[in-house]
Amino acid sequence: MRRQFGSGEIVFRQGDPSDCVVLVRSGRVEVLRAAGADAILLGTAGDGEFIGEMGVLEARARSATVRAATDLEVELIDRSAFLERVSRDPALAHKLLTRMSTRLRHVEDLLAQLYAGRAEPGSAPPPETRLALELHAATYATKFYVGLEPIVIRHLPFTVGREPAADEVAAGASADLAIAEPEPYRLSRLHFVLQAENGGIWLRDLNSELGTIVNGTPLGRDFPHDVLALRAGANSVVAGGKGSPFEFTLIVA
Repeated sequence: MRRQFGSGEIVFRQGDPSDCVVLVRSGRVEVLRAAGADAILLGTAGDGEFIGEMGVLEARARSATVRAATDLEVELIDRSAFLERVSRDPALAHKLLTRMSTRLRHVEDLLAQLYAGRAEPGSAPPPETRLALELHAATYATKFYVGLEPIVIRHLPFTVGREPAADEVAAGASADLAIAEPEPYRLSRLHFVLQAENGGIWLRDLNSELGTIVNGTPLGRDFPHDVLALRAGANSVVAGGKGSPFEFTLIVA
């Protein structure tokens, strides 16, 4: 079924039942998540992109609100029709199954795999690598949290996240860069990871609450992708949605 929405109209709301998948035919949508009394813009999606497919497959309520950013035409595909489409498209099926299998594993299980082979505490340090990665604070707000000097990354994987609060249970794995952030939080305890894969450097969102935006592409549970290859030179990284105080420039030399 095709539907049109005017700019600013709500396509679906956070907490609604996931009874259909939305395919954007023309225009753009904004994806927002409630955070207390505020709504945080996580990113946008446009022509040809599916919205809400993981909620349909996992039979869970909508995890975010989707709002028309422009005049919009969408196709609403009910669950049975979407599953039939997936069965006819092996590439789409593979992508969805891969994302589901990653999400069904706890973040700590994923990190245990990423950290396999890292030296145990008290053992000899790993040999010096030839990585040329630097993480720079891109705004004054970010500099307040992480300092003025660039962070030189000498090993992969390298995780970025939030320091636990005093009343939080310690996670099984801590972030390499753990940032002390007061409430309300924009960062998840384990927010994103840098890893070497397929001959390049990739950034993967670790199923964070508010997602990660890399070079303008939103990553996370509410978007088509969780991971993106970094380009040589400067890369823009925003952790925690549009307007987050955590904006970085990641230099890949």
